[in-house]
Amino acid sequence: MKLNSHKIVLLMLLSIPALAQNKGIGDEEITITKERSVKLQKANRVFEKIPTEEKTTTKRKMAYTFFEKKPVGIEEVEFSPNIVSPVDENKKGKTQSSGYPNYFKVGGGNFGRFYAETFINSDQSQNLVFGVHGLHNAAKRGPIDGENSGNSLSKIAVDGKYNSNGFELKGNLGYEFRKYYFFGYDTTSREYDKEDIKQTLNILNFGVTLQNTNANPIIDYSIKTNLRNLKDNLDATELEWGTQFNATFPIIENTVTAMIEGEAYLTNRSDAIGGSEVKKRNLFRIAPSFNLDFNQFNAKLGFKAVNEYDQVTEINQTKGFPTVTLTYKTPGLFYFFAGYDGDIIRNTLGSMLDENPWLKPAVSILNTTKDQEYFIGSRGDLFSGLNYNFKASYGKFTGLYYFNIYDMQTNYLRKYDIGYDETQTDFVNVSAEFNYQPKEFWRTNLTADYWYYEKGAFDKPYHRPSFEGRLGNTFVISEKIVSNIDFYYIGSTYARDPFIADFLDQDVKLPAITDLNAEFTYLFSEQFAFFVKLNNIIGKNYQRFYNYPQQGLNFLVGINVSL
Repeated sequence: MKLNSHKIVLLMLLSIPALAQNKGIGDEEITITKERSVKLQKANRVFEKIPTEEKTTTKRKMAYTFFEKKPVGIEEVEFSPNIVSPVDENKKGKTQSSGYPNYFKVGGGNFGRFYAETFINSDQSQNLVFGVHGLHNAAKRGPIDGENSGNSLSKIAVDGKYNSNGFELKGNLGYEFRKYYFFGYDTTSREYDKEDIKQTLNILNFGVTLQNTNANPIIDYSIKTNLRNLKDNLDATELEWGTQFNATFPIIENTVTAMIEGEAYLTNRSDAIGGSEVKKRNLFRIAPSFNLDFNQFNAKLGFKAVNEYDQVTEINQTKGFPTVTLTYKTPGLFYFFAGYDGDIIRNTLGSMLDENPWLKPAVSILNTTKDQEYFIGSRGDLFSGLNYNFKASYGKFTGLYYFNIYDMQTNYLRKYDIGYDETQTDFVNVSAEFNYQPKEFWRTNLTADYWYYEKGAFDKPYHRPSFEGRLGNTFVISEKIVSNIDFYYIGSTYARDPFIADFLDQDVKLPAITDLNAEFTYLFSEQFAFFVKLNNIIGKNYQRFYNYPQQGLNFLVGINVSL
């Protein structure tokens, strides 16, 4: 397929709109929180999210959570409580309207699943607030070979926030434990004890944020620093220390503003199989810019200087990328934007395991360069209750990565390796979101992402779907019943199987994923509720990654208690 034809399609799609909006549900004492923004394909953390327009309303906001059980590498059941961490700014002011600071949820289901979650928060009206969050979500059995494909996730975290005149200080400390098994082997010809195929991840996080809270400061600023330590069952460790600094300086009031963004990431990685010596992988980024605001027209002009240092691959280089974003606002408050961008995208062992947990030991980790990206888009209100957000991009990557089964395994566990395309890869992306709330009892959200990658050093864009879509609906059926229904579609992908015939690599096409999920909550009172969650209602054991099918139809029932 020629790239030119995709450029034509891209231009034809420029009239397609998309976004998200919150509306009220009258005087109902129900508040369940969700902030939804368009996310580009998981395999690429290289694009900016579609910018969203802040909305204000005098009505009570409808903040019920969409189910958000997107198909991933490991089957998970995720829930969003109606009591939130005091330091989560995205959910600030959206805690449970009944005012109960403590929350507990417990449930069980098939596959031997047990779920428990709690939030314990201090009085949110004080200058100093803190909260404790605990979670345990485990399935004893999985889709293949019983307990050999089970998994579990446990978390404990403490958050705090202190407000003073002119500044805000936030901190968090958390520990996370993940356990799962490499069950991609052929169960008809091989048997394994689950302890021999176990993988565990121990993750410790600590972070501090300091930011200005003055309404009209001479200099606005924020600084964040975070320490993350990861250790797995295969004797790999990764210690990351990341710091981000942002500041704005008004030059001409309400017209010209200078901005500076700086980031520093220091990473130490070791792997016992690949050699126990600690290797450094660092990245530094500085991005000064100017924002010019002329009412209907806005321009942001800047430059990024990015240095990456990698002892593993002996890389030490600095690259520069100009950045431009031009925005035009119509009298009807429709925004049209266009721009140019580039960057070095930081990849880590932690980020790769988040995306694909089935990685082999001593996997190679390299950064991806977005050499250039041209983008255009629009956002706005089409009419009452319907907002849209749309973005289309064309650009080039160097070092785009793909997942494939490692072909040198002798135990046939089918662990994954990461391959990097050292040539430039042209890409096209079209991303859109609609959010429509015609009535106070119903809200619907539609997102869609289209991707095209021009063929480079790899025959196929392995495990990178060309289309992802989601339709989410929330219904307030009555004063006591709330439900939400989500439908996901992920287009077919390709994988390479090195074990099909005489150890000759062959491409395998994975079917498209269709995933339907539903949740129903019955409110006995403002403090007590009963819930039922149905996952993968269609019942297909789809494979986001080849040889690792997901659970079929599964359910969870339980109770919510607020105190």
